[in-house]
Amino acid sequence: MRAIVLSGGGAKGSYEIGFFKAIRKLNIDYDIVTGSSVGALNGALLTQKDYFKALKLWYNLTFEKVIDEKVDLDDYNDILKVYIKNMFKGGMAITNLEKTVKKNINIKKIYKSNIDFGMITVKFPTLKPLKLTKKQIKPENFADFLIASASCFPAFKPKEINGQMYIDGGVYDNLPINLAIEMGADEVIAVDLDEIGIKRKVKYNADVTYISPKNDMGSFLIFSKKDARRGIRLGYNDTMKHFRKLDGNLYTFHLGDLKRNADKYKNKYYNELNDILDIENEALSRKILNIIILKKVIDKKTFFNVFNEVLEQLGYIFAIDDSYIYNTKKYNKLIISRFDKVTKENNKIEKNIKENRFKVLFNDKITIKYIYDLIEEKNSEKLQNMILFFPNEFLMALYIKIIKGR
Repeated sequence: MRAIVLSGGGAKGSYEIGFFKAIRKLNIDYDIVTGSSVGALNGALLTQKDYFKALKLWYNLTFEKVIDEKVDLDDYNDILKVYIKNMFKGGMAITNLEKTVKKNINIKKIYKSNIDFGMITVKFPTLKPLKLTKKQIKPENFADFLIASASCFPAFKPKEINGQMYIDGGVYDNLPINLAIEMGADEVIAVDLDEIGIKRKVKYNADVTYISPKNDMGSFLIFSKKDARRGIRLGYNDTMKHFRKLDGNLYTFHLGDLKRNADKYKNKYYNELNDILDIENEALSRKILNIIILKKVIDKKTFFNVFNEVLEQLGYIFAIDDSYIYNTKKYNKLIISRFDKVTKENNKIEKNIKENRFKVLFNDKITIKYIYDLIEEKNSEKLQNMILFFPNEFLMALYIKIIKGR
């Protein structure tokens, strides 16, 4: 039997809805769902197989639908102050979250579903874990136990059910794989949001696949539409990449696009690289050719990986949104258009180099522009010195030259 296991992670839970979208597209069936914290909330939606309800919930999620406080979402310090202030008062009230959960959870669907469901919460103050399956929970208490599993104390108040207080399941196990196996799973797909919480070692034999965010998703404390929508896209992209339906690492491309891009520019890139690295000074040549990343790009076995790393690094440097799916032709055009807007600051670059202020020049678009111009001018002496100190930036500048067709 296959289980889906969803971890806790607060606002990052939107990623799990992107995962939900992907497994629907891939026609991946499952027999069991387990989760802790926000993973329990999302897990209930997977159990009732209500993808569009889950999508609508997260797509329109705001801070006010979770927390009983008003905050300035553009001011991270204001958000932190609200959390910290309430921690000293025993945690924030989350009646708004309770309303949101009860509005979206369909108890009848969950109990009629042939998919089993399990979650973890923790008794407070004893910190004794409580592992629950839907068969062990009375339907009238189901939504309350979901809230209990997501009551991230001391940020949120503990949840009281029948005179007993409960807190977040992540205090005991934020990624309840063992629970899924105990419920009968021999195959597990685990979505790990890699956030605060204890993750217990898997103590049973099972085939476990892990999917986890590769990109920075911001703070788990900030619930906003913009971040949630981005998280959904990232969850979908990472899942599709895991199952080899899309390409890329931190960025996402249509299947086969990266190989086509590398094949298109490979010969031009090698030719330019060989011309530049044909250095008469043997000592300097040895130094440059011993730089690890240059060794890798010269080696045809590792060229493809380095070439694509260079392509993705340029995306971050030129602030291309990392949550969308690209074809490399469009992506290259975006790089070129943003590169063409970079102004020359040669004097500033050379001054920083003379003063040994190298740190400010690493992964900087102005440095890439400077090296690009040296390549264009065939200024060998300055270019060779820059390659020694900035090999990554050199490879990025060379990539831009190649895709510009110069």
